[in-house]
Amino acid sequence: MDTVTPKKELAYIQSLFFLFGFMIMSWIPRFPEVKANLGLTNGQFGSLLSTSAIGSLISLLTVGHLVHNYGAKTIMRIAASSIAVSLILLTTTHSGFIFLISSVIQGGAISAFHIAINTQGFSYQDRTKKPVITLLSGFWSSGSVATAMISGLLVGHVSLNIHITVLAIAALLTMLTIITKMNSVLIKPNKNPSDAYKVSDLFKGFRIDTLVSSVLLCGLCLEFSVSDWAAIFTKEDMGIKGGLHTLPYILFTLAMITGRLFVHKLFNRFSMQRLVSSGALISGISFLIGLALVHVVNPSNKNLILLVLCISFTFAGLGSSFLAPSIMNVANVRSKSPASVVIGQMGVINNIAIFFMRLIIAWTAQVTSLSFALIIPAAMLLLVPFFAKIFKSV
Repeated sequence: MDTVTPKKELAYIQSLFFLFGFMIMSWIPRFPEVKANLGLTNGQFGSLLSTSAIGSLISLLTVGHLVHNYGAKTIMRIAASSIAVSLILLTTTHSGFIFLISSVIQGGAISAFHIAINTQGFSYQDRTKKPVITLLSGFWSSGSVATAMISGLLVGHVSLNIHITVLAIAALLTMLTIITKMNSVLIKPNKNPSDAYKVSDLFKGFRIDTLVSSVLLCGLCLEFSVSDWAAIFTKEDMGIKGGLHTLPYILFTLAMITGRLFVHKLFNRFSMQRLVSSGALISGISFLIGLALVHVVNPSNKNLILLVLCISFTFAGLGSSFLAPSIMNVANVRSKSPASVVIGQMGVINNIAIFFMRLIIAWTAQVTSLSFALIIPAAMLLLVPFFAKIFKSV
């Protein structure tokens, strides 16, 4: 067996982050087709999507402890397989009930893989003393934008079920191969009985970091809202047809990649507190300006509307790009628990909050309009500077 050097290990981790984003985000640009398959309204579709938080919550409560006690390899294999199977079901079914069950499974599997791969990333960072967490998030975003571009090209040419089925199987097989090659450096099961985490520890050792949870929700809200609604907003509300309706989302994600890959160059020049505050304000304000301007432009001028959205989404993505990984990093610094447990516990409260935020946004869109509903996540970014004091310790 070949020796896995630190350089090779980083390349493997980067590949897994890329494929993780590539697979789970592949169906998002085709949400209008998924919604049409189910015959649902915006409120109903948004409510079904939010059920993924149930599975995610279960994973966040348990998987961190499972990774610590049993190692990363088995968790990553099961999670990747579950993501692929549930993704195929989500994009082929016409049944709301099957969609709901698949959504719960996918939410749990995504959180499980998220915990395992990020724990491996923190392990690499601790061993090599290289700050790679934000960089790794950039590779996740690279995968998501690559799959969005492919989806945009395939709309109207390749059916949704064929596209997602082939993609999910190919991505899964590649991920399983990489996981096997990484075996010697993957986090091993805990062998010290005194350090083992028991079922009772799920609640006994549970700690809520209010400041971290609050800033994470405010910083993430726009990112998941753009993922959920960008394609539907540009196609159905703005009337942008064909593959072009995915362009604002693609540019949003490209901007996130750029920010995550290059923000480390600013670490020596500006404090993390200043960077986070400035990024959140740039993101929130640019998104709000874009939402306002598209309603001033003549509705028949689709090219100008698309241009406004592209510029707005690009600045919004750039400003918010490094918020989530930076918050995850500071949460790990502030806690004495293992990284896998920190990631899980931090996500529990946040996923409960995101579940309700998704419902609020979905039904606000149903009662008013999607344009009005998207003001909510943009406005939440403007609150981030009030919590940025947590970065003083980083």
